[in-house]
Amino acid sequence: MQTSAPTRALLIAGTTALCCGGQTPPPVTAPPTPLASAPTAGGELDKATVYDSAGRPSPCGKPKQACREVERDTVFLDRCRLGGFQVRACGCSELCTGDVAAAGRGYDAAGNARVCEPALADCEVAPARAVFQDACAERGFRLSQCGCEWLCSGKVDLAGQ
Repeated sequence: MQTSAPTRALLIAGTTALCCGGQTPPPVTAPPTPLASAPTAGGELDKATVYDSAGRPSPCGKPKQACREVERDTVFLDRCRLGGFQVRACGCSELCTGDVAAAGRGYDAAGNARVCEPALADCEVAPARAVFQDACAERGFRLSQCGCEWLCSGKVDLAGQ
């Protein structure tokens, strides 16, 4: 089968355009604009609540340039990051955006905060009062044996019970 010269030229041009050519330059776009709502240093982050290694809350002050050399509390900073929080430079301190000390804190039936020590094998712990167990569970907290007593992971109010 023979094709005419103009048809052959069209086939070659079409095949070349489909396979190798026909590329168009990318469209020209405007440069991206910066976000107007992006937080800036010294903005609302300075007012954020942060926590020290003991769980004490405080506002985060602006980082200072001239601070004396102090040893970093790497255990606290690691617990902060592993807990899903951020470490922030506040003044001359490194503080955490979450209370990582709360994991080791428990509350007795009277609502007093106590440090949850590991359970001791050599003591007999009486079962926690049912009203304390119920109040702790109903609020989504958990009851744990700490030392020789039962503590709730959150503060419950048993006033009048």
